[in-house]
Amino acid sequence: MRLGKRATSACMRILIFVLIASAIPFSSHAQPTEPIPWDTANQSSEMKHILQQSLSIQELDAEIARVTARENEASKQRQLLEADLQKQQEQLLLKQKDAGRVLRSYYVGERDLILEAILSSGEISDLFLLLNYYSYLMDSDHRILSGYQANVQRIDQLRNDQALLEKELSQVRINLENQRKRVIELQHKLDTQITSSSDPEAMKKLVEEFTKYWQSVGLFEVRHYFRAMADAMQKLPEFVKENGNMKSNGLQYTLRIKDSELNEFLRQQDSMFDDFEFVFDKGIVTAIGDREGLRVVVQGSYTLEQEPENALRFHVDHLQFNGLELAESTRKQLEEQFDLSFYPQQLVSFIQATEITIDKNEMVVVLKVSL
Repeated sequence: MRLGKRATSACMRILIFVLIASAIPFSSHAQPTEPIPWDTANQSSEMKHILQQSLSIQELDAEIARVTARENEASKQRQLLEADLQKQQEQLLLKQKDAGRVLRSYYVGERDLILEAILSSGEISDLFLLLNYYSYLMDSDHRILSGYQANVQRIDQLRNDQALLEKELSQVRINLENQRKRVIELQHKLDTQITSSSDPEAMKKLVEEFTKYWQSVGLFEVRHYFRAMADAMQKLPEFVKENGNMKSNGLQYTLRIKDSELNEFLRQQDSMFDDFEFVFDKGIVTAIGDREGLRVVVQGSYTLEQEPENALRFHVDHLQFNGLELAESTRKQLEEQFDLSFYPQQLVSFIQATEITIDKNEMVVVLKVSL
């Protein structure tokens, strides 16, 4: 009887827990308390402009955090440089005395006297003894003077590094101050626009919800698609080998990639590409991700680079999240975090890219054998 009651009680507790848990949204990224009316925002220029301003402020806040971290890092690096410089200068004073003593011995002719004694030596045993002593002195003199020279060069390098770091630190502080001023200006404009809107309270609430939405969902989605693009670049050599898109003509190769074939190949490789596609058109590569009402558009171009290695480097020119344009600082940060470039030598070790053209639905890369 007691066992039955305990079982019933345990089942009730589990049922209550399941009901509570089901009321809480669960996903890889938290949803805002109120959905963002994207259809209305796209149709209302006022709402879209306010959301764009709000997004810009959030991006600037993130950039300020990054710049502040860089300022702190540079300050610590400067302290280490100053400590190293102080240590090197103290060592220089010690080595300066030894170097001065060596140079004085040459100036007054002490080493010449030993050399004369060697040349005038009448006994073989004395000759070898004097030669060993002279060789020891030469090695010691060389070590002392080389050490002194290396110490001077190290101090010069530290002073140059210190000057460059001070310049960088000064620029970082200027950028930080400019970013803070920009945030204040944008925040003032945003507050003014909210106040002058037809429904200030509703608009203010919308901005608050959008802030939560971007921080919990938006940035997650943007990173998701950048990761997908980076994965696609890693799979590109396999795609070329599997589809036979590279044709040779003597020492020259031509690689043709159609966006439709690439998209189909990627979807066969991984389901993450089901809601993602590349579009090639007139020098521009566009990557579009669309799922669950969220749309990310990445648009950019390739440039041919030879250093530090032969590569087709991808540069993000435009980045949109649900129709809102993201700032250059965000684009650059994502470029640094995710490698979107193509390396021809991953196909064949002895070839290099010499030309790239992008036409409607097709990208053409010309390669040559690197001798």
